[in-house]
Amino acid sequence: MKVVIAAGLFAPILTFAIALAAVSVAVKTAALLAVAMVYLGVCIWAYRNLGTDESSITGDDPPSDLEHDGAELHSRLIALEEAREFFGSSLRSEDMFRLVSSRVRELFPFRVSTLFVPDETGSRLTSVLANGDDAEPFALIESDVSKGIAGMAYLSGETEFDQDMKLERASRPDLDLSPFQSSVAIPLIHDGAVFAVFQLYREEPVTANQYTNDLLGAIGERIGPLFLSAQAFDRSLSSALVDPLTELPNERAFFLVLENQLAESQRLRDERPLTVIAIDIKGFEEANRRYGHSTGDRLLKFVGATLRAQLRKMDFLARSVNDEFLVILPTAASDVGEEIIERIKAGFETDKFDVGEHESMKPWLNFGSATFWKDGETGQQLLRHAQLRKQQAKSADTSKVLWFPKEYVN
Repeated sequence: MKVVIAAGLFAPILTFAIALAAVSVAVKTAALLAVAMVYLGVCIWAYRNLGTDESSITGDDPPSDLEHDGAELHSRLIALEEAREFFGSSLRSEDMFRLVSSRVRELFPFRVSTLFVPDETGSRLTSVLANGDDAEPFALIESDVSKGIAGMAYLSGETEFDQDMKLERASRPDLDLSPFQSSVAIPLIHDGAVFAVFQLYREEPVTANQYTNDLLGAIGERIGPLFLSAQAFDRSLSSALVDPLTELPNERAFFLVLENQLAESQRLRDERPLTVIAIDIKGFEEANRRYGHSTGDRLLKFVGATLRAQLRKMDFLARSVNDEFLVILPTAASDVGEEIIERIKAGFETDKFDVGEHESMKPWLNFGSATFWKDGETGQQLLRHAQLRKQQAKSADTSKVLWFPKEYVN
């Protein structure tokens, strides 16, 4: 670089001297041409040997594993932007995270990537997603924002480096971090606030120079909108599959799960039985008229919570329409289904619903069940049989639909 600067300063001086020299025009022309050719040769030599990368000028050379020519680096960053335009809000967070990790790995090699999000108070971070070799231990890590470089990036809003893993080992003593030599944490910012931190664990060392900092900053600017879009898609899916009143899965979610369970039962037949239960509340309309719709809404929440408490962990409970609830019992034959129905009845015998300050009621339920293969092979067939048996149970029951014992409190 010094040669280029010296040539640049010397060439005008030499040109001026030739112009003033007392020689013929032909000699001056030849001399000026020679100066121009020499200067051109110096420039070509400098271009080939020194390069034109800005990192060479500043002295911030990229590490050997980050070497990209300018065009390649630009095209890979553009690929991140195109991912947003192509996928938009059509990928869930898990799928988007895998896609982003794959693209970022081409720009900045790493072994494990994690996504940390803050809690509502902003005092703790949780790694909700992890990707890479042996990434499972990195999922669902919880820590205070004062610990680790993820917390530092969340608080500072700037990319943070752990060049020797001392900070990470001190903040996460339960994790085996021996395979890693360095880590970086990239804050993801929206409207001036950090909404997540993208942390990378590397098997190679990293230098915290201007080149690396600019590269990671450019990555953060491009992947932030991708994660925001995925989170919005998650929320839309959740609202589309959840009953807003009881916060249980809705009928659409019920059929999605049922089709998946039926596929297993159809494949394994007798080895994997399946039972569906349809449930509603006796005299629910009367309760609504007598106590009002707000009390009816609380009754639906109460029944939903009580049902869920009586079911197995593997069972799936959903609210259908009005006062109807639907249950999927995987691996349950008809006799197991009847046992679970009796357990639910026993639970409602002991649990009472408080209508008001001085009055409680004991809800009674109608049940109907259907078992795969015996009562039908499709989801619609099973549900239709379960609902028919529930209606038959209503017709056969001549007892009062609800019992409303009054309890007066002094």
